[in-house]
Amino acid sequence: MTSPLPSATISAPRRAPLVAEIAIVAAATVADLVLTPLPDDGGNGLLGSVLGAIAPALGLGVGVLAVLRRRFDQVVLMTLGVALASLLISGLSLTGTLIDSPQPAQPSFTEAIALALLVGAACHRLPARTVAPLAVLAGLAMALAPLLRYGIDSPWALAAVAAALLWGASVGTGLVLRDAEQRREGDLAAVRAAERLVLARELHDFVAHHVTGIVVLAQGARVVASRAPDGQRLDPAVFTEIEKAGGEALTAMRGMVGMLRADRSGAAEARPDLRRALGEACGDDQLVRLIVADDIDLAPIPPEVVDAAQRLVREALTNARRHGVPGGGIEVTAALERRGFTAAVLLDVVNRSSPDTVRGDGYGLVGMTERAEAVGGTLSAGPAGTGEWRVAARLPLPEIF
Repeated sequence: MTSPLPSATISAPRRAPLVAEIAIVAAATVADLVLTPLPDDGGNGLLGSVLGAIAPALGLGVGVLAVLRRRFDQVVLMTLGVALASLLISGLSLTGTLIDSPQPAQPSFTEAIALALLVGAACHRLPARTVAPLAVLAGLAMALAPLLRYGIDSPWALAAVAAALLWGASVGTGLVLRDAEQRREGDLAAVRAAERLVLARELHDFVAHHVTGIVVLAQGARVVASRAPDGQRLDPAVFTEIEKAGGEALTAMRGMVGMLRADRSGAAEARPDLRRALGEACGDDQLVRLIVADDIDLAPIPPEVVDAAQRLVREALTNARRHGVPGGGIEVTAALERRGFTAAVLLDVVNRSSPDTVRGDGYGLVGMTERAEAVGGTLSAGPAGTGEWRVAARLPLPEIF
């Protein structure tokens, strides 16, 4: 019986980064309100009105967006929007200086923290082609904000150095996490390859030996039967069929061994595709209808969750074909559930079922439940409405940096 203690011990560390981010953003917001130096004269004119209305709310807004990036999973748009908004405020401040209409210095600490969080997340998760321009744009916004808002002659302009260091730290942290994740995926691929080789070796040593023995015995029995008296002679076709079946089993087994031994490292490096995995599980069966939500393609789903989802759907379809109404349709749906800062993949397999259907000993459901629990998920199965049977699984996803 699986103990609930491991899941409890895992969830606490996952909450720690979120709590730390909220505390840092809150501290930066307080710093913006308390420490930002303001000139003696307030802002004036249309420019002052615009800055006075936008700048105070911008810091808090971008800080909240940075903390909620896991919820919306739109790091590219968030980073681009925050960087452009920060550059806009800095540009308006510079414009006021150039036209001899200086404006109050606008806060920038919370913007810098928000951009650092978003840049780190981008370096961790996004492709290299997307990361480079985003990181450069965010770095410019962070470094130019103190210079353009406070003025080069102001002592607060030195905050640009701290902003540049913060940007470098966020880029470095994201790249370190990216490298660690790639190393982890490589280690998992190596372990899986070793397991496939062990399985292939054992399959070949044991199964091939016994099947070969069956084929040899069938060949010998056919020869002996051909020499028996006419009244006691058995039909040689029986032994021929046994020999043929054994040969086909050997051929299929060798093909499976070759597939297990094949180098699939290139496939392991590719991003796991849940939609394709579920499509492979459903196959070409015209009675199966697969519905996958669009946001599934945008979510970074770990390989172990993709593998578990594929196996669960395949087993559920096997049970539906075995115990469901013959010729009845089967509907498979996959959706992304978001609750606060957590997300999960929801799987549903629904088929038509007779009320008097006998479901067997239930060992298949036990195995499916254990497979879902292995990735921290849950599984339920039972009647759903009139004449339907439903298998539902919830597979949680790890939090995104």
